[in-house]
Amino acid sequence: MGWLKEKFRMREDYEKLIIVDGDKFYVEKWTTIQSLMHVGIMTMIIQVITGFPLKYWNAPWAKYIVKALGGINGLMIMHRVDGAIMFFDFLFVVFYCIMFMIANRDRVKKYGFWDTYRLLPGPSDITVVHYFKYLLGFRKSPPDYDEWMWVDKFDFFAVGWGMLAIGITGWILWLPEVFTGFLHLPPVTIQIAYLAHGDEALVAVGWIALVHLYMTHYGPHKFPMDWIWLTGISPEIEWMEERPRSWRRIIKRTAEHEPELLEKYPALRERYEFVKSIENLPNEEIVAKIHEYAHHLLEKELSEEAA
Repeated sequence: MGWLKEKFRMREDYEKLIIVDGDKFYVEKWTTIQSLMHVGIMTMIIQVITGFPLKYWNAPWAKYIVKALGGINGLMIMHRVDGAIMFFDFLFVVFYCIMFMIANRDRVKKYGFWDTYRLLPGPSDITVVHYFKYLLGFRKSPPDYDEWMWVDKFDFFAVGWGMLAIGITGWILWLPEVFTGFLHLPPVTIQIAYLAHGDEALVAVGWIALVHLYMTHYGPHKFPMDWIWLTGISPEIEWMEERPRSWRRIIKRTAEHEPELLEKYPALRERYEFVKSIENLPNEEIVAKIHEYAHHLLEKELSEEAA
């Protein structure tokens, strides 16, 4: 079981802090394998390009794409091969999650269930209420988001149930003789699969285009994209402003686990002292203080670059 814990163990918060030259801080959100899993699911882009022209093949705009990509047969081959890659990436993510939960069972005793399995919906998702209160002016500060905010979790699990719907119906449409012949499903299954496959794809594209991209990539300081999807790394100031609860925990656990770093890096000591000074304040004040501190660090960074 030792190899299982080594391969799938949860990285502790202090392992996510990257210090460069003693005063530049970054947070590693994703490992390489986690980034690759996300890249794998982006095969969805090819699914959209090849799938909707097949669904709306008679539309004027679709005819140009069909012709450019090798006709109906060419599109179907690309759509099926890419869909198979996407589905197996989904199966690998499921396998990874199961192994992760098994390998980190003992961690629950030390830090608790929700601290270990942070992607599961839990008490911290009260931030979705805080988010809308903030948008409507009933809260002064943005939510005190943790490492995974509510929209991250919705995205993650939406891919899960979306892949089940699109993936299974996709296999039915690809191999109808297997499902209606070998498995004895009624012929109407093919028509139901066709409707479910296209409609679920439309829902998925709508959510990703309108919510996921807006929340993740369309921010003024991120547009046209947040490169964390590829690098797995976030600048500290962005992390502080977007996920202040996670930032506090990373600083605190780094200082507690490796106290010698406080002497080695005065900038880390400064952050740790700041975290301790605000931890007993009301939640909204904590978030407001962190935003002020983030702006202070940004101004300091810019003035040093200008000097």
